Amino acid sequence: MAMQSSTFLKIKQILWKEITTEMRTRSSLGTLLMFSLTTLTAVSMSIGSQRLAPEFLSVLFWIILFFSSMAGLPRVFLQESDAGTLLTLRLYASSQAVFFGKFFYNLLLLLILVLFLLPLFLIFLNADIYAPGMLCLLLLLGIIGLAAATTLIAALITQVQNQGTLFTILSFPILLPLLLLCIQLTTETLLPGADVTRNRLLFLASYDLVLLGIASILFDYLWYD
Repeated sequence: MAMQSSTFLKIKQILWKEITTEMRTRSSLGTLLMFSLTTLTAVSMSIGSQRLAPEFLSVLFWIILFFSSMAGLPRVFLQESDAGTLLTLRLYASSQAVFFGKFFYNLLLLLILVLFLLPLFLIFLNADIYAPGMLCLLLLLGIIGLAAATTLIAALITQVQNQGTLFTILSFPILLPLLLLCIQLTTETLLPGADVTRNRLLFLASYDLVLLGIASILFDYLWYD
């Protein structure tokens, strides 16, 4: 019990460290928001007043979300790498505390990104939502899987040059099933008479749990290698 309490405390401390660092620099969050806003504005101006089909709207939303995350989330281990404090972090906390501290930080960034992007997306592209509750749930499940995979991959490429390019290359095949399912479910929430089946939401939640579990296990080997 004491060990679990210590782990939870270290997770909170690492998360708070990431938040305070981000509040000073605003590097990751600024990159996420500006990339998404620029992309969304360019798409909106290119299509003008046309109304896109729900299938295209869903694809556009998740493409913007995916590539925005690729632009900002690789930085999660950058501070320790640049300062040479990765060894200090290894000595200070267990691998699971580090992983989940960084995971919750990435999840927080993605949550802010979604809260920023979704209203603008609906306004700029004139989209209608017919199942807002289901959309919020699948967005939460989608960014949980996205945060789990990107946290592991960010640690994997810490010592590699051209991190952004490699980060995207490694992330895409892992996240492709998640993205395809999220696109399909998002399309259904944008259609009249929306009927998002619980089985597919449960499958999405199960995929998140498996992805999070695998990422957590692999991070152990990676962190102490």
